[in-house]
Amino acid sequence: MDRANPGLITAVELVAAVCDAMPDAGLSVESLARLRDLMARFSTFAVRAAGCPAATDVTAEVAIGFIQARSRDGSAPAVATMHLRRAAIRLLFSEGRRLGLVEHDPTLDLPLPPRSSLRTRPLTDDEVASCRSYSIASSGETRQPTAWALAEATARSAELAHCRVHDLDLDRGRVWLHGCSKTESRWGTVSPWGARQIERRLQALRGEAPASLLICTSAQPGVSATSSASAAIADTLRRAGLHIERDIRPASVPAWAGAKAFAAGTPIQGVARMLGIRSLDRAAAFIGLEWQPDEDDPDGPQPR
Repeated sequence: MDRANPGLITAVELVAAVCDAMPDAGLSVESLARLRDLMARFSTFAVRAAGCPAATDVTAEVAIGFIQARSRDGSAPAVATMHLRRAAIRLLFSEGRRLGLVEHDPTLDLPLPPRSSLRTRPLTDDEVASCRSYSIASSGETRQPTAWALAEATARSAELAHCRVHDLDLDRGRVWLHGCSKTESRWGTVSPWGARQIERRLQALRGEAPASLLICTSAQPGVSATSSASAAIADTLRRAGLHIERDIRPASVPAWAGAKAFAAGTPIQGVARMLGIRSLDRAAAFIGLEWQPDEDDPDGPQPR
């Protein structure tokens, strides 16, 4: 493999290099195994079916061919399957670019049918992993990955705008969120990946006072600060190609955190507290659930 000449990197070599580096993206063991399998299948498809041994030869047409390929039983792939395949290719090339092995992403202009009918849906684990990679545009970039880390900790745009150095408690993996018109103040949980990005941000802000803003260091108070914080998340979604999904917005990031907690067994009351949302109905709607009575839990939410 010739890192100095990306044109000589084969699709198979790209997958091998990215899989070795992927633990840095903060993936779970299950997601890591699933994405590795999809990447390996894609490299085989690119070489055998599309005749693209070099990674630079992988075009949007090759990517969509894999995304829309029929399953082993001959059936057309479900929408969720197509989104997962695209997420795997997207992460492959975003990590490849970070490693200096490729210079393009064949999936950035490949729209797919929406995964939901929601106005704002939670991101999936695979989309979050891709966005983590895309949030770091360069080795010196600290603002956008920190904004993403705080959004994963359930911060909304208005809360991001007011996060300060003294709100951090990284020893306990948390950040104090001051709330806004739609949310209550609360502690947000910072992931290990997020803590690393925030540590990098603190190093970049070395010498700043504890009351210094983390994200909107040069924005004016009020609406402009909120817009600046929202743009930091929107820019990452755009670089990851998710801006073309009509059901994805900056709020999709904290919605992912809430949906993930609910799927892991946190009751909706706990999810509502975690998100700072006062209404259980609003909390359920925010993470893509609806109230459907059943015999075991007549008031419990069910997935849509």
